Amino acid sequence: MLLFINSIAGSEILVILLFVLIFFGAKSIPGMARGLGKGIRQIKDASQDIQDEIRKTTSDMQRDMNVNRALHDAKNKIEAPIQNFKKDIENSASGIKKNVNGILNDGGEKSLENTMEAPIKDFSNDLKASADQINKNINSESKPISKVNTSSDNKIERKSDQENNS
Repeated sequence: MLLFINSIAGSEILVILLFVLIFFGAKSIPGMARGLGKGIRQIKDASQDIQDEIRKTTSDMQRDMNVNRALHDAKNKIEAPIQNFKKDIENSASGIKKNVNGILNDGGEKSLENTMEAPIKDFSNDLKASADQINKNINSESKPISKVNTSSDNKIERKSDQENNS
């Protein structure tokens, strides 16, 4: 629009204003000017409102992006130790699995049978020794117990006989 006004000379503007004055009359020109001023003002207000809305929307979007970035960062901070812990557990589990497979399948010095053979023999020998000791105790205690029982049985029989006689 400014290009159009720059291309019009001052005398041409004067001629246009003269035709407007003749065509519309002196009484209607102030009303038209007021209406034109109000229209221009409304256009400026509308464009200002649009600009304000655009600024508000962009600031909201930036805030949302900051919130999303903060959430993403927090998520990464929380997930990192969990992922490390998971990897540690997986590494430990694979190490244990290798050890167990080596013990079960090796058949050599670290095999389960060879590893458990000595403790099992020791346990078996301990059981045999305990069983022998128990048998000795039973055999040695069973003889005096039968004598004691016999003498106590005799005493009980004597008491019952005395009670019957009285």
